[in-house]
Amino acid sequence: MGQIQVLPDILASQVAAGEVVERPASVAKELVENSIDAGARRITVEFQGGGSRLLRVTDDGSGMDRSDALLCLERHATSKIRKSADLSAITTLGFRGEALPSIASVSRFRLSTRRREEDEGTLVEVTGGKVTDVKGSGEAPGTRIEVADLFFNVPARRKFLRGEQTEASHLIQQLQFLAVAHPEIAFTCLRDGKEVFRLAATRDPAVRLRDLHGEEFLGRLLPVPPVERGGVKVRGWMARPGEGRSDRTHQMTFVNGRIIRSPVLSLPLREACDGVLAKGLHPPAVLFFEVDPIAVDCNVHPAKREVRFRDPSLLRSAALLAARSAWGALPGKPELRTDDLPDPLFPPLPNIPKNAVPPGSPPENPLGSASYQREFQAEQDAGRVRESREGMAGGYGRASSIRYLGILAGIYLLFEEGGALLLLEIRAARERILYERLFGQLGNGSIESQRLLIPEVLELSPADILWIEAHASLLHASGLSAEPFGAGSLKVDAVPSDTASLPVSDVVSGLLDDLRSLGDSPSPGLPEREALAASVSRLSARAGSLPGGEDAAVLLFRDLLSCSLPYVTPGGRPTMVQFSPGELQRRFTA
Repeated sequence: MGQIQVLPDILASQVAAGEVVERPASVAKELVENSIDAGARRITVEFQGGGSRLLRVTDDGSGMDRSDALLCLERHATSKIRKSADLSAITTLGFRGEALPSIASVSRFRLSTRRREEDEGTLVEVTGGKVTDVKGSGEAPGTRIEVADLFFNVPARRKFLRGEQTEASHLIQQLQFLAVAHPEIAFTCLRDGKEVFRLAATRDPAVRLRDLHGEEFLGRLLPVPPVERGGVKVRGWMARPGEGRSDRTHQMTFVNGRIIRSPVLSLPLREACDGVLAKGLHPPAVLFFEVDPIAVDCNVHPAKREVRFRDPSLLRSAALLAARSAWGALPGKPELRTDDLPDPLFPPLPNIPKNAVPPGSPPENPLGSASYQREFQAEQDAGRVRESREGMAGGYGRASSIRYLGILAGIYLLFEEGGALLLLEIRAARERILYERLFGQLGNGSIESQRLLIPEVLELSPADILWIEAHASLLHASGLSAEPFGAGSLKVDAVPSDTASLPVSDVVSGLLDDLRSLGDSPSPGLPEREALAASVSRLSARAGSLPGGEDAAVLLFRDLLSCSLPYVTPGGRPTMVQFSPGELQRRFTA
């Protein structure tokens, strides 16, 4: 007998489920997309236990008759395509006919549906892929699907699920993406019986963004005037110049109503920010691309997370044009002309300072925060500055040969050592110094906090609020004291001491961006301590100012050289660069 055998239908469905169903958020995505394709105008999602215990999706769409209700549970049964040519022009969110049978094969599944013109609906119950009951139902027109005990019969898959809070956060974020893509549909989300959000239908996507992410988030974006490039239409919002986050959580790109994560779309947005946004940061954006379905191949990933574009350079050009079109509307900016821009990529945007100093105003010297200033004053009073200047060789030759030259562009300190030129970046140096001090504080419990005189209330998305609730101990260790304050709001009582001069919203968003990757850690271990200290030090390095002068520069240099690893920031960026006499001489050699 041969070795090759045809898999039983149930086992084949479970294999398919491994591709389509990664976690409860995947199930929610597939079910809600089916509701959207069915023409629903109102969708309610309820879940318990992070979605693995129970997930229920109810819609008022077209519904199904009994024959379709049974057929939709067969693999590769779909109403979306009829012939192979249809795969070249897919206009629906679902089309494979794999989602429902795959989900039903790894859960206790219940489908109740009714067409509006029929008096009675149909109820189908499935356990682990086997239909256990089919009967009439008196449900309202539309469809309701319940998925309980996800992966109950595949324990190996269930072990890979994260904690309830993390799974709930992923599920809510997926629903937010779908709600942003389809503002014309009313969405309601309930978690463990409590309302997460309730969104009224609207024709204005800005209203949907405001309802989900708050007025402040919308205020940080600039509208993108509708633009077109080679048949690709783009509209939406782009971050103001200089606005950035360390991850792409708030970067949403939709193609024909489908959320898409693709370098083809994200890299041009970062390219547009060259010169106006620090490296490592990504601009928030909400962009809607309308593309001829023939130019997009959605059939390249079972979970439909990825697509293939016929002409990627055209999409890149459209994304870049959209970003720069938003900035072209800023006061004082010249009108953007698209007819003289090369295709597909455009020349870099001129540098735009994030906080330009008005003419005649003295520029702010970034040598440290208020706490650093106090430290400097105490050491100066004790007469230790001179001692530090005499003992700061630290690998750069004899102390007597190091001489302070001045400050360049308000960013770099210049020193001369044995004929070599040494450039020290002020912010990077402060980041390393603060990191080592904060890491030590975390070893004793938590980073020092500064209580706010008046607590500040911030508007955040439901997913952000949920993440904060799940990681309260981690945030407390970072020096942030915050708690939910009504629906979609967060009350902040204290921030890390060294960030006290920054806007509270910047501190909270910066910490959230940096700490999401730490997963479900209930308390900071060594990796968490490193990440916490790095995040707070990066934020703190931006805060405050210190009067310039040789003594302050020398003290900063001394403190940097006393660090265990003074030459790079926690993120690996150099704190100082040295040009040897030989290298300088070569620069002037013909």
